[in-house]
Amino acid sequence: MKSSVAAVDLSVALVSYNTRELMQQALRTVIEASAGLQVEITVVDNASGDGSADMVEAEFPQVKLIRNSDNVGFAVANNAAFRSGHGRYVMLLNTDTIIRPDTLRCLVEFLDNHPETAAAGCKILNPDGTLQLESRRGFPTPTAAFCKLTGLSRLFPRNPRLARYNLTFLDPEEVSEVDALSGSCMMVRWEVIEEVGLLDETYFMYGEDLDWCYRMREAGWKIHYVPQTEIIHFRGESGRAQEMRIQYLKNRAMAIFVQKHMRRRYRFFPLWLLHVGIGLYGLYSLAIPLARRLALPALDAILVLAGLRLGVAARYHPDLVPAIRGVERVGVAIGLDVHPTRWLTPPAYTEAQWMLVYGASVVIWLAAFQLLGLYDRRRYSATWAVLAVALGFTGVVTTAFFFKAYNFSRLAAAAAWASNTVFVAGWRLAWSRRLGRGRGRLGRRRILVVGTDASAVQFLEFLQQAGGLDSELRGIVSSEREEVGRMVAGRQVVGSVEDLPKLLSEGDFDELIFTSCTISHSLGGLAGADRRLRVRLVPGSFTDLIGEDRPTSMEDLPLIEVIPRPTGAYRRH
Repeated sequence: MKSSVAAVDLSVALVSYNTRELMQQALRTVIEASAGLQVEITVVDNASGDGSADMVEAEFPQVKLIRNSDNVGFAVANNAAFRSGHGRYVMLLNTDTIIRPDTLRCLVEFLDNHPETAAAGCKILNPDGTLQLESRRGFPTPTAAFCKLTGLSRLFPRNPRLARYNLTFLDPEEVSEVDALSGSCMMVRWEVIEEVGLLDETYFMYGEDLDWCYRMREAGWKIHYVPQTEIIHFRGESGRAQEMRIQYLKNRAMAIFVQKHMRRRYRFFPLWLLHVGIGLYGLYSLAIPLARRLALPALDAILVLAGLRLGVAARYHPDLVPAIRGVERVGVAIGLDVHPTRWLTPPAYTEAQWMLVYGASVVIWLAAFQLLGLYDRRRYSATWAVLAVALGFTGVVTTAFFFKAYNFSRLAAAAAWASNTVFVAGWRLAWSRRLGRGRGRLGRRRILVVGTDASAVQFLEFLQQAGGLDSELRGIVSSEREEVGRMVAGRQVVGSVEDLPKLLSEGDFDELIFTSCTISHSLGGLAGADRRLRVRLVPGSFTDLIGEDRPTSMEDLPLIEVIPRPTGAYRRH
């Protein structure tokens, strides 16, 4: 263990795993916030596959880079950074965060002025400006865990006994002594590490921050929540595609913590009850996002099934008899041996065969919807729904051609095609119009760009060259008051970031687009904004990511999602 005599004020550690664009923004804000302090920054890359390590090496030569050949986990990677550092304080910081220019200085000064404090953490905000409850929390004692798992803490958020886990009874605007802080942003005194040790590497990811804080408190140190500064945390950006694995790791971490610390403290309490509760809560946490993800496909499946049933019923409906009899008479008159009345007889399928026909057709149509992006960036596009229904019809007819036993009437399939077009595209059209009423001219989305830096100019010039795509630029906001009124890339600066709340309340915008140089100055400016507002971030490598692509919609641009489009809006994930 190194000596507590340190050469620099602060060692900042960021663990990277497939968050290239977000980490790029995080590092820029950390470097900006380092002004006036002696700060060393270390990035530990856990074998990212998106070029994260190469980006750090190329764009941030002042940052120390440690490359791991495998994903060794959060605790192991941070410990490697701490061992190589020289700061009197160390800081855990997630790569999917953006810090304010005063964040490092504020936390360093707090620890300087409070020698009894082992660790300090600031206010952590969601991208929409709301507080993340993990900013400060209590330990999962049996009582706190019971109230959390049963929902009592949510029903009585101001009760100090029932809301002990998330500490919602505390004023989020006041400095508070707490049990634990979030590892997404935590500053720790090095001499404390010498006393209690580094992060417990038994935890792969999640829980190590809680364990660390518990050991600090056990050693007699204090832990403080300091809301005088704040950060934005995008939360779980590197693990969105692995929800089941992430939930498993969370449950495992909590089980390790309970077994390690609660066993000694509550010798006569049946800890298996806590383990059962952890498991049930994990299943519940998985079920909610899964249900949300399956909601749209389930709705479409019901509508497609209804369309199929309607198509078959229309094709073999008795009311067609007079018309078909007329066709038969015309055929006889001109000497053709036709028997169109046979068209009215449905195939002699068993119930199981009909179920197979309907089931296979629904699967083919849903596969077409997925292929054309109806469950991703085009989920509320009526135009793409029409194309997807047509593609599904082609798939159904083609499949039936290869299975003669199920090669029933193409007219029935065509009738189902027409019905599904009305059903599947119709509800999307109605829903997008309902939530998109009042949009810009010709239905274009109205956007406000926040930033006048080089990346903002690149983005604005690209948008201009692309004819605006399906957007209508309503103005530019600058981080400097002096720039208000001047022209940037041919468009006027209509206000500064201080004016953002007023602009959002008075203007009718669909989308807000930041650059990394402005979003860190605009924390809190989104509070109270319209819930339909979508917020995205221009990555520093926007031009490289575009390459030779010729996007036709704002949906196709490689922007980082800050606040996703809410369910029902015209926008994407």
